[in-house]
Amino acid sequence: MDEIGQKLRNARIKKGYTIDDLQQITKIQKRYLIAIEEGQFDHLPGDFYVRAFIKQYSDAVGISSDELLEEYKAEIPNSQPTQESAPEETKTRTIKEESNSFFSNLGNYIPQIVVGIVILVIIGVIAFGMVHRNQSASSVTIPKDNTTQTTKKSATKTKKAAKKTTKKTTEATGATVKESDTTGTYTVTNVPSDGLKVEVAGKGGQAWIQFSEGDNTTWQQALASGEKKSTTVPSDTTTFTVQTGNVNNTTITIDGKAVDLSKSQSGDTIVKTLTFNIEK
Repeated sequence: MDEIGQKLRNARIKKGYTIDDLQQITKIQKRYLIAIEEGQFDHLPGDFYVRAFIKQYSDAVGISSDELLEEYKAEIPNSQPTQESAPEETKTRTIKEESNSFFSNLGNYIPQIVVGIVILVIIGVIAFGMVHRNQSASSVTIPKDNTTQTTKKSATKTKKAAKKTTKKTTEATGATVKESDTTGTYTVTNVPSDGLKVEVAGKGGQAWIQFSEGDNTTWQQALASGEKKSTTVPSDTTTFTVQTGNVNNTTITIDGKAVDLSKSQSGDTIVKTLTFNIEK
């Protein structure tokens, strides 16, 4: 048994937890918990989830996850390789030289630009005077019957107002999702009678997902970037949850509308359980 796995197992036993108890607390599958205790990290969905699951395990049994990960960092796979930044000095120098050259060349043409502007102003003044004189010469007004035109304009305005009202009513239909004061908890209203369509997708990397309706797990799998999984939640369901191993790589769409996960993504922990309460 691996040393870090033995340390976690001893802490679990000291707490009086069984593997099944720990599975209920962390929502991590039992086989992954056993793999961690046996040091068989290659049995987990990927290197990224090794650190995430060990962090959840250690927090659940009362061990400081930061100290544990630091102590055994040589044994735990690193899922976040460093990126080398490309040198910018040459690019900056080139941009500055091009900018200086542009303004230097522009200065040589200032006299010609000023003369051109003056000529355009003179032409504009002459043209304005000619148009104004022609309008004054033909200022005879013939009265017209505007009754028909006024009626048509009024009818057109009424139709446009009716269209706007219809558009606003249409936009108000469909399910709405609002995040509550508790981060990661949402309220869903206006649920269609034929059920609520929920789509979970991976974005920018792999994300392990567990989807549950009430106390029952509907499905669970690792979604690669761009991979989607759709579920129709029955209209009589009161709550459903989406547990993600990486909230930063997860997107959720409900009834065609994207859910705002920015608050959940701003925390220190990337393993999140998102709860959606349905109001009738």
